[in-house]
Formats: sequence, C-alpha cells, structure tokens
Amino acid sequence: MEKKYINKLLILCVIVLVQYATAVAQKGEVPTSLVTAKILDDNNNPVTNIVVTSFVAKNKAVTDVDGKFKINVAAGSTDHLYIAARGYKPLVIKIENGLLNDSLLKLKPELIIDGERELEFPYQKMTMDRSVSSSTYVSGEELSTYPTTVFLEALSGRVPGMVVEQNSATPGAESIFVSVRGVAASTYIDGVLRDASDLSVDEVEGVHVIRDLAGRAILGLSGTNPVIWITTKKGISYKHEINASASVGINTPVGLPEYLDAYDYATLVNEGRNNDGLSSIYSSAVLDAYKNNTDPIKYPNIDYQDEYVKKRSMFRKANVNFRGGDENVNYFSMLDYIGTDGLEAVGQDMKYNRYKIRGNVNIRMNDWLKMNVNLSAVYGKRKYANDGSGAEPYDMFYDMFNMPSNAHPISYEDKLIISDNYPTNITNELKYSGYAESAQFNTQNSADLIINLGNVLKGLTFKTSAAFDVNNMITNNKGGTADLFRLIDNNGELDVERIVEAQVDPNLSEGGNNYLRRTSANGQFTYDRTFDKHALTMNASYFQLLEEIRNTSANYQPLKRQDLGFRANYAYDGKYVAEVDLSYTGSMFLKEDNRFDLYPTFGAGWIMSKEDFLADSRVVDYLKLYSSYGKMGIEYVGLAGFNSYYLFETLWQQQGTWESGIEGNKGNAVNIYNIMQAGSSDFELPVVQFFNVGIQSNLFDNKLAFEANYYSRKETKHFSLKQYETPSLYGGYDFLPASNFGERKYWGIDGLIQYSDKIGDFKYSIGANATYNRGKIVVIDEPLALEEYRKMSGKEMDNIWGLQSEGLFQSEEEIESRVVSQSWGALQPGDIKYSDYNNDNVVDEKDRHDLGEHSPRIYYGVNLALEYKGVGLKVIGTGRMDGKMSYLNSPYFTVMGTSSNYTKPMLDRYPYTNDYPRLTVQSTNNYQSSSYWLKDASYFMLKNIELSYTLPKISSRKILMDEFKIFVQGKNLFTVSDLTKYGLHPENLYAGISGYPLLRTVTVGFTCKF
Repeated sequence: MEKKYINKLLILCVIVLVQYATAVAQKGEVPTSLVTAKILDDNNNPVTNIVVTSFVAKNKAVTDVDGKFKINVAAGSTDHLYIAARGYKPLVIKIENGLLNDSLLKLKPELIIDGERELEFPYQKMTMDRSVSSSTYVSGEELSTYPTTVFLEALSGRVPGMVVEQNSATPGAESIFVSVRGVAASTYIDGVLRDASDLSVDEVEGVHVIRDLAGRAILGLSGTNPVIWITTKKGISYKHEINASASVGINTPVGLPEYLDAYDYATLVNEGRNNDGLSSIYSSAVLDAYKNNTDPIKYPNIDYQDEYVKKRSMFRKANVNFRGGDENVNYFSMLDYIGTDGLEAVGQDMKYNRYKIRGNVNIRMNDWLKMNVNLSAVYGKRKYANDGSGAEPYDMFYDMFNMPSNAHPISYEDKLIISDNYPTNITNELKYSGYAESAQFNTQNSADLIINLGNVLKGLTFKTSAAFDVNNMITNNKGGTADLFRLIDNNGELDVERIVEAQVDPNLSEGGNNYLRRTSANGQFTYDRTFDKHALTMNASYFQLLEEIRNTSANYQPLKRQDLGFRANYAYDGKYVAEVDLSYTGSMFLKEDNRFDLYPTFGAGWIMSKEDFLADSRVVDYLKLYSSYGKMGIEYVGLAGFNSYYLFETLWQQQGTWESGIEGNKGNAVNIYNIMQAGSSDFELPVVQFFNVGIQSNLFDNKLAFEANYYSRKETKHFSLKQYETPSLYGGYDFLPASNFGERKYWGIDGLIQYSDKIGDFKYSIGANATYNRGKIVVIDEPLALEEYRKMSGKEMDNIWGLQSEGLFQSEEEIESRVVSQSWGALQPGDIKYSDYNNDNVVDEKDRHDLGEHSPRIYYGVNLALEYKGVGLKVIGTGRMDGKMSYLNSPYFTVMGTSSNYTKPMLDRYPYTNDYPRLTVQSTNNYQSSSYWLKDASYFMLKNIELSYTLPKISSRKILMDEFKIFVQGKNLFTVSDLTKYGLHPENLYAGISGYPLLRTVTVGFTCKF
C-alpha cells in the first residue's frame, strides 16, 4: 500500500518538473533593448535591493541604493517587467517594442487595513472598501515563521477575536481547536468546506477570517459559525519562479507533570491513612530503604519520565514549489514533506511522515471562457506501539500518572515485573505489546468553469464549480506481550512467578478502515457594473453537498445540504456602501415539508476618509465605519439520546420478550419495546441574530493601523424537551418530544492596533490584538421550584459555580463549635470549610451557587517585527487574563487513595501550609467544586520567534538566486503562569497526564528563490 502511494507521488513529481521545464524552456534568442528606471515607495523614497524580472527576455536586475536598475527587455515584441518586494504590492509593467513609457515607478505598500485590497469572500471577490463585514486577512508569508505540522496553529496570536488551543500534541494526531468570538470556526479551502489539518504553510496564499455574519451569510447554515477562508497559491502572470525550503529541529516537552519519588509518596500515603484513622502501610525501615535506595528491587524508586521519556525528538520539513505563467495559463505546483518523531525512549517510538503534492492551474481559453483546476494529494504514515491488542496508540503518560514510583521494579534478572495492584509494565507496553501502522490518503480536488456572458448582458458572468474530496485511513496492527512476572517471597528468598505468558501475533490484522467522502457543487451568476458614481455587484448562487463518513464503530448517516443565496452590494461615489444578503437554506434535521427557511442580512459602510472634510487631513489616511445585522439558523440539536436526523419520528427499540400463560403452558414469545424518543413536528431550527458595528482606520501617513468592533449574538428557540416546563403527568424524558425553548445572549469587543515605521535601513512594526467576550443565559429549562440563587437563568455563561470556601479548619475546636455540618464525611483540621449559603445548617448540593468568578474573558496577541540590513526578528506572543480556573479540572490536583501517583502540590499540604488540604485516602470533602480551588487563569506565552538573515539581492544573484535566507524558528518557547511550577500548561490541563505534553519546537533552515 505504502509503495503504491509513494510511486504515485513520484510520478506526480516528474509531471511537475516537466511542467515547469516546459514553462521556462528557452524559445531561442530574443532581440533585446536596454531600459532604465527608478523605483520609489509611496513617500518617494528609493526602494533598494529588490529583483526586477523581464518575462520574455528572461533577464533580471537588482535596484541600487538610489532605487535604479537597468535591464534588457524584448525589443520587437511585448514584454513585461515583474517587480515584487516584501512589504509592497507586486507591480507588473507592460513594455511595447522595448520602450518603457515611464522611468519612474512607484510601489504601493501592503497595509493591514487597505481599502483597495481585494479579499476572497464566499462566491465573490470584494475590495475592503466594499465590505461591510468584520474580517481580518493574514498572508501565507506571515505564517511561514511557524514550525508546525498543523497549519491552523500558525494563526495563534495574529487575528483579533481568534483563540487557538492545542488539544493534542501526539505525533500524527495533533489536534487544534480554533474559536472566533467564542464559537468554533469552520474552515474552507479554495471555497470548499474542508479539513485544514494537513495544509502546508508553503501552499497558502492567504487566510481571511470572517468574524461576523455579513461576510458569510450567503453560505446558509454552513455560515452560522465564523469562517476561516483559506486560499491556496495560484500561478502568477509574467513570471516563473522556484521556491525551496528545508528545516530540521527538535521537539522538547514544554513541561512534564512533577510527581513524587517513592519516599515522599510512601510518607504521604501513611499520613493520609493516619489522618483517616487507618494504620500506616509503610514502616520506617521501608521509608529509609526508599530514601536511601538500599534495595531497588524490593523497594523500587522509579522515575518513569527519566526511564521512558526522551529529552528531545526530531522535527523535519522540506518543500519545493514552482509558480508562474502568462496571460493565458498560470500554474502553481508543490511537493511538501513533514516528519516528526515521538518521545518514547524505549521500544517503538511514534513516527509520523507526511508527503503532499499540489497542482493548481488557471487557464484562459478565450475571451469568454476560463477554467481553474486545483488538485492535492496527501500520503501520511504513522507507526506506534499499540494499546494492548487494539489499534489505538499506547499512552505511556497516562500510565505514568496512574503508577506511583514504588509500584514495582521494571525488571528483575531480565524479567519484566508487574504487581497485583499495578498490572502494567511500561517497558512491555512499549517494546513487546505489538505495534500499529496507519496509512492515510487524502485527496482534495476541485474545478471551476467561468463564462463571461458580457455579450448577453454587460457585467454578467457565470461560474460553476465541483469538488470531490476523499479521506481514507487504514490501520493495521498486531498485538503481543512478553513474559510478565511478579515478585514472591520463596522461603525468605526473592523469587519470581510468571503471571502472563509471552505471545506474539503472527499476522497483522485490520484495526480500522475509515473514510470520508465529500462531494459538492455550486453555480452562481454574478453581475458587476459601474455607472458613473454607482457601483453594483449582485450574486445569485446555488450550492449542494453530500458528505459520507464510514468507520468501523459508527452507523452510516450521510449529511446533505442545499442552499440558495443572493447578495447585492451597492456603492455610491466610493463612499457609501449598502449590502443585502438572502439565504434560503435547508436542514436535514427538519421534516421534509418544512426544511427550508429564508434568512436575511443587511449591512452598510461609510468611507469617511473620502469625504471633503477629511480629504486633506494630515492625520487620517483612511477611516471607515461599518455595521451589519442578520439572522441565521443553528443546526445543532444537543438532546442526549435523540437521533438528530429523525427528531420528527417516534423511535422504539426492543427491550426483550414476554410469554403469556403459566409455566409449562406458555404462548409464543412476543417482543417488548420501549420508547427511545418521542417524535414531533412542532419545532423549527434555533435562530441566531448577529449584530456588528466597527471602525477601521489608518493614521499618521499609514503608520498606525487601528480597528475596533462591538458585536452581539442572540440565540433563541434552542432545541429542548422542556422537561421542567412540562407537567410530570405527561411522562418523563423519553416521552417528551423535541420543541423550541431557551435564549442566550453573547456580546463583546475585539480589535487591533499596529504601528509600523522605517528609520533609514531599520524597519520595525509592533502591535497587539485582543478580544473581550461575555455571554448570558436569558432563559433555560430548569425546575420552577428551584431557589433563585440556584437558577441559571439570568446568569452569565462563563460564571463558575460551586461551594464558597472559608479556608481550612484549623482545629478540632473550630469543627466542634460549628453548628453547621458538611455532607462528605467526618471532618478534621485541614479540611476545607464551606459556607452554609442557604442557612439551613447543612452544607450540601443546595449550597452550590454562582461564586462571582468567571473564566478568562480577555484573550490577546502581541507581535513585533524588526529588520536591519537583512537581519530580521519576528515575535508572536499570546495570552489571556481577567478570569479564574479551577484546579479541580485537572486530575493532577485531585489525587487521593493509592490508585495514582502523588504530585508536587501535595507536599504543601496542611498543616505545613494552607495551600493544599490535609491528606486523605477516603474523604471526598476536599474535592468538591469550590472557590478554594479557583486560581488566576492568566498566562502569557512566547508563541513564535523567527531570527533570520537574508542575503543582499546583489549577492544572491551571484549564486543564481533571487533570494536566500537562513533562519532559526521556534514555537511554544516559554510560558508565564502559576501552573508552570508544576510542569503543567494552562492551555491544556491534561497535557502530559493523559496524552502527550505540549511540545516546544526549535528549527534551523533556509529558504531560497530562483
């Protein structure tokens, strides 16, 4: 299987090379003439050290310190000069018969806020001036500083309103969760809803994050959530180029949970038992043996992380791509490789290698017909020690958490040891329990046909698109085990007894065969005309989707979708903009005769900087106000036990059989059924109303960019059974049909500020972005008789609920003198004292209430870019603030009994400090959700750094390159947080406890352009 895919990739590589060679092949000698020109920026300063290329004559020149250049161009035909420089928009100059009409050329800067920038929206390109949406564009070049296997991770800290969090760092199974304004975002690649996890930074032209509904309403229900609109690189006219890059580096854990050694563990177990009135299980002699390591077999003291976790693993990346074209054909082709290894120090460490190829071609067939074809294929292979005989990876970090340092020795006389209480030997799991190999083949393919219907109606075009994606993963595995022994006392002598006999599966078996197949098609008419001061763009679209997912453990249920969309955008005099979006969209969750509904969105914009009263301003270069309001359905059910696709049907399941009659004379068995869900057609899709108002501005000669938005989201008619609103005589949960009930509101602000300037050869840019998000439960189904303080209606979404802590009991007298009792066992000094919130003299579930604290509401990113004579430094930082988190959300802080390893914070227990309650092996009093465990959730993380040096263009041209850069890149470099002293990370409290720790990556590499 692997060989077959690799051969296909090699064939595709040859095709790519032939394609490029054909494109740049010499066509014979071309008569040339010399032209001279000077390149200036928008402030009339010379632009130095950039490469100028003549397309037909195939010559290159470099601008000098005065911005001047000389270059030979085609003399007897049309030629084009292609001029591109980092930080400026590309410039193409047409040259007829070897004559340059204007020897003074100006480059326009690339600005964060640029009214002329053309943005990719669903089914339509639109300038920022014409947009009434809150959105942010990030170029692929900006993201290239991030060494990662998961593309979306590179967006960290770059977009206001966006939060990027890593759920898993396991090689080959990395998982990133991206939310925008508190809502999970959808990703589109080249206009198609797709998974972006295997995208390469080198194939991305840009990312457009559409935060509010106005920019995505035409997508229908698929546009309910924020959209990350990703555009891959296409060809460029009048230039041919090769780009190559390679890097290698290391991954190291950002942190590992700190566990106790055998002596401290045994000491604390004894203390916890003694506190509960139980006898010690470790004698002083045993404790001394642990402390002094006098007999590591009988009294083991294992540092599992030292034994099984490598200090570092390898990271590898390489890419080559070809790009170019003319006025008729543009192309982009790429071959990409990325690989990473695991941290397992024993046996089979995880290995992941991914190969990707892409080919994008744009063809202008004639004056009225164009075609675009985008093809990509990915082959990924992953190998790992499997979990038992299954196909899932073995999680050694989970076993390290669950096995104390003295559980048992790893081996004795070359025999692997287990014990009755801890029947796991990590060496056996990593080295002898078998392995699994998974092969993943993904292909994403799409084609567009664009027909210019100007002969029918001026300004009218028709575009039809089709996409076909397949994702297939096959996992083969084999199980096994070594001989496993336990230690026994044989007449005073240490001996072993075999508990598990060695076994090796002779053959691989299929552990999984999962696939996703997605087919979509759309067609759209676009009318785009300008009449004097009036500019009108209208778009009518049809879209349909079929998504099929099959795996070995789930039922087959295809997803189907159909949408009709309409957008009209009107601008008057380049100053005033109005937009209307209508979406007629349907949901499979509704009954067939009631699936579709119409959702409108309205928006307006005002480019104030074009008004006469600001036209001559020395401060304001650009100023725009915009706002939008719209409605859309929410395709989310969230009813436990209900089938989302058949809410309108009553479903039954067989519960057993029943036979009438008496013993010896019974009738035939009759099936007994019980109800799974009650069907109903008395419901509709929940509705969400969006509102956004914002401002964008460039000030002080475009040096300062500023953007701010206020947004709100109101959700109504949530799916609900109205369990508490309905009298109980109607039946319980299973007898209640789906209906609509409930309301929630969300609101917040987000924005950015960026200052950029140049002093001689020194360029710098510094900025920040942030979001402040809140939400409120307006109405929710809850018991009518519930006390007001226990009701969630009217409370904020992120408020933290629990018991109010009054600290720790300090003495028996304090406990005995208190008339209030607590419901979780006998109390002792060092136990958490809870407030009797409802004054009934008993602390129990009825005392849980809104603690007046909340989760973090402010998320931010900061950035810094410095450049001086080829030396560059780019820095990205992320963080959060204004909120608390409960340490009880991590198992690291809730250890009790002897079933898990003990952790560092337990050393600071009562009576030595009040930072951790008294130890116990039985009582659950101290592990109730309460304010005692609430800690500051703020953190700052140095997310990404690139330090680079780029050769002067005059030097790179001497080695036949347009550009050559060497760099050092890093991610997750350090974190400021209260949790780091324990080896934990606030972004993922389970990292390193259950699953891989977050990884720090540092690489060195180069990029070159020909």
